[in-house]
Amino acid sequence: MNPEEAVSSIKLIVGSRLSNVRLLGLAVHAFCTYLNFGETAAYQMQLALVEAVTNVIRHAYDSQPGQEVEVTVTLRPQWLSFQVKDTGRPLPALKTQALEFDPGDVKHLPEGGMGRVIMHHVMDRVEYRRVGETNILTLDKYFPPQQTPGCPRGEF
Repeated sequence: MNPEEAVSSIKLIVGSRLSNVRLLGLAVHAFCTYLNFGETAAYQMQLALVEAVTNVIRHAYDSQPGQEVEVTVTLRPQWLSFQVKDTGRPLPALKTQALEFDPGDVKHLPEGGMGRVIMHHVMDRVEYRRVGETNILTLDKYFPPQQTPGCPRGEF
């Protein structure tokens, strides 16, 4: 089998309540830790995915319960991928830009609009597309072959 074809994946379904996002974040952090990513990388991937799912719940579903967000975590030989799917309102075509603020001035930090910036900053690839009535956001984190995370049992 070609190494690029080797794939392990797990699918999680999250109800559209913000209280569910914390549990998803803990699960993603556990996956990343299990795969021997460093603590910083594990936290960054957790943060990016939490931001993505929070945005779906708040903006695509208008914080209405009873909807689902599907998250698929896929491990490939040289990257870890998170795919977030929902059937809510499409993501508006906004370009991601750096936020202008003084990080030392904690009283005046931006209160919103940082989700996309965070995702683009901590992930190596961020892609959004709409297929029919489904929004699909893909977040990828690459790693060099010599740093391939190890799975104690060879798979999820």
